Amino acid sequence: MQELEELLAGLAQRVEERQGVKVAIVEPSRLREAAERLREAGYDYLLMVSGVDEPKQGRMRIVYHITRSSNPSELVALEVMVPRDDPRVPSVYDIYPAAQIQEREEHEMLGIVFEGNPDLRHLLLPEDWPEGVYPLRKDFHVAEEPYISSKPSKPIWVLKPELKPGGEAGAGEGGGKG
Repeated sequence: MQELEELLAGLAQRVEERQGVKVAIVEPSRLREAAERLREAGYDYLLMVSGVDEPKQGRMRIVYHITRSSNPSELVALEVMVPRDDPRVPSVYDIYPAAQIQEREEHEMLGIVFEGNPDLRHLLLPEDWPEGVYPLRKDFHVAEEPYISSKPSKPIWVLKPELKPGGEAGAGEGGGKG
């Protein structure tokens, strides 16, 4: 852990070890500089960007898992926390090109804005998906509705987003052969 602390001296608020992985917690304003230092030190492979919704704390946690292509067992992570009501963080896509599509996914699923990422279009959701509805936020609810086909079959349950925050998800009625 000492090596990461030295490498990110003056940038990391602290460095922790979690399940054998060194995690440097940095302010969003220092993320790019920390990523650049890691890249220059040979951490050249971004494995994944993950986001965690923490509504009770009023924040989102964004974690960048980075390793060395020459030695993948040297895994480290950069972690930033942003306010849940305005989750903004600078993009690192120009430092780690693999971040472009991963940031796009986190933007779509959690509503995190990666400032500077040139392409935050929908990736997985339909293009007409409602603005401000994020399926991986903990307050997102789905309502089950039966899908009844004109062909004889068992009912198929389709998940339909409940677009009212805090609304209750309920099971639809019906089913059977149609």
